[in-house]
Amino acid sequence: MDKKHLIQSLITALVLLLITTGLFLYTSGYRLSKPTTETGNQQIQVRRTGMIGAKSIPEGANVYLNGKLITATDDTISNLRPQEKYELTIRKSGFVEWKKEIEVFPELVTDITAVLVSMTPRLEPLTNTGAAHPSMAPSLSKIAFFSTDTETPGIWIIPLVNAGLDLFKSNANNILEDTLYNQFSKGTAIEWSPDEKQLLITVPENDVDTYYIVDIEGNTAESTESPEILKKSWLEKEIKIRTDVIKAIDLPSDIKQIALREDSLWSPDNKKFLYRLRKNGMIEYRVYNMEKPIPVGEKTQTLVFSTNITNTQPKIAWYADSYHLILTEGDIAGTKGGKISLVRIDGTNKTEIYSNSLHSDQVFSSPGGEKLIISTSFTSDDQTNLYTLGIR
Repeated sequence: MDKKHLIQSLITALVLLLITTGLFLYTSGYRLSKPTTETGNQQIQVRRTGMIGAKSIPEGANVYLNGKLITATDDTISNLRPQEKYELTIRKSGFVEWKKEIEVFPELVTDITAVLVSMTPRLEPLTNTGAAHPSMAPSLSKIAFFSTDTETPGIWIIPLVNAGLDLFKSNANNILEDTLYNQFSKGTAIEWSPDEKQLLITVPENDVDTYYIVDIEGNTAESTESPEILKKSWLEKEIKIRTDVIKAIDLPSDIKQIALREDSLWSPDNKKFLYRLRKNGMIEYRVYNMEKPIPVGEKTQTLVFSTNITNTQPKIAWYADSYHLILTEGDIAGTKGGKISLVRIDGTNKTEIYSNSLHSDQVFSSPGGEKLIISTSFTSDDQTNLYTLGIR
């Protein structure tokens, strides 16, 4: 190779190296800037920047940064100064505005998904022949309830996947029908086994609570005089599952103890749990995030909200995405009415979804999160049914 070709090859290699390095730096968040010095001169510098990945459910919302329209979801906002906080606002016609202060980090993307709630949630009946004391399966895939249906009273289960949320329990299964001697439809409580193959139901009989173990697949029921032993065995299985989850996670010993407490409420993805802490006459509701690594912009521990210890405490359930909680507030037993809200685990964007008649503080999320399931009645005979609240 002559000297001329050698020089051309070196130049080509150098150009390719510069292009590759430039692309790498650009995709890593580095940008050229010309800050003004104290003497008034401008110097070209390479500085690190951060990005915000703005997503929304549903998609197609406008994204505002510090009040200025920037883009639409789903998109990434780049070239942002790190170590600064930005006010991110997401708006979509017909939905409640979403707003949050976002911190930006050098060379990293802070991803945020805004769950937008419709300003006019759709209320639709899920059952029409009675549904009392509903109970959600641990997997959020099905819901069991008692029904005094005149044709087939007993215990029913509705699958919540695919077409399971159609009107009037079209996909529901009657797993245990009343008999001449057993009025299962008059039950007052349903509990699921961890493997979702059995139910423990409570049925008042002759002014005394009778307990039955229901085999879901076999459609049979057997009475038991030791429900507490069964509950204990189910709890031990649940604790075993939780123990296996946290074995591989480096958690402080006190957090491990809290995670394994019976009253700690684990998220659907088994990566977070909600717990309560009594402090100075207040009850703090906190979420611990066990994700490894923790997502950019998220915190390991967050205070969702706190209430006075003397106040009526809200009923809390996890929303399907494991980043939001469903709050049910009010004296529902006394007034047959209450308020349902959705709040992020960091306490931001508490959004009221429903404020009206409620016959149970049990509110559930559908597996996809597009609907909530409530128990209420809008008739004079006070027959309770299940309704879906379409929030998007």
